[in-house]
Amino acid sequence: MTTPFDPGFVARQFRLDGQAALITGGRGALAEAIAAALADLGCDIALASRHENDCAETAAGIAARFGRQAIGLRCDISDEEEVEAAVGATVERFGKLDILVNNAGASWWGLPEEIPLSGWRKVVDTNLTGTFLACRHAARHMIASGAGGSIVNIASVGAFLSYTPDAGQVVPYTTTKAAMVHLTSDLAAQWARHGIRVNAVAPGSVETGMTQTLDANTQQKLLDGILLHRFGRPSEIVATVALLASAAGSFITGQTYIVDGGQCLA
Repeated sequence: MTTPFDPGFVARQFRLDGQAALITGGRGALAEAIAAALADLGCDIALASRHENDCAETAAGIAARFGRQAIGLRCDISDEEEVEAAVGATVERFGKLDILVNNAGASWWGLPEEIPLSGWRKVVDTNLTGTFLACRHAARHMIASGAGGSIVNIASVGAFLSYTPDAGQVVPYTTTKAAMVHLTSDLAAQWARHGIRVNAVAPGSVETGMTQTLDANTQQKLLDGILLHRFGRPSEIVATVALLASAAGSFITGQTYIVDGGQCLA
């Protein structure tokens, strides 16, 4: 049966009333923006990271502003027991888990010939292994429930770019984000039969988080490589997350959406 094209039919597809989402990497401006967007559409929210108090504070603000249930959880994304516990706590609190947003991320700056193995492992454990663990435990619940679900991985425009040393020394970061893109399509192919959609959003340089840790000269080099000549804002990333999380994106799976102001094209 087709959806009737009556007034409001597009807006209704974005609604997430009665749904529950777990957002990893739940500390910081982008996590808050994602939580606010999903809560604004009617979703209950669990924010999880190693910084449980920060997640709880953000969750309290989300609950107050949007009138949704929101909780903060402890979760080291590289620790399988903690990932499993965070998924379990979300299901216990809300009775379900419909949406997973993998927002946890780490980077390590340095020339590849000088990066310590510990630095490489930290980034791989967070960006790649952690994403896989969260996907796996969320999918186990989604499969068991029979209701399917949506997984949105936060990748990076760095997955599609290679930087010279003066512009970026982030080989572990870009490598793991590229692997995340392929993991996304692989998991989509594996879990489509269970009604689980898996997609990714690849933000460009955003005026928060890792971009702010760069020196002024490096930031200017990044700006010179963006067609719109500015950094993105968290609010400009979350609409794509909402699309992929909701029924508006119900025929989309295995895809990575680049939201970068033309950074890949410059």
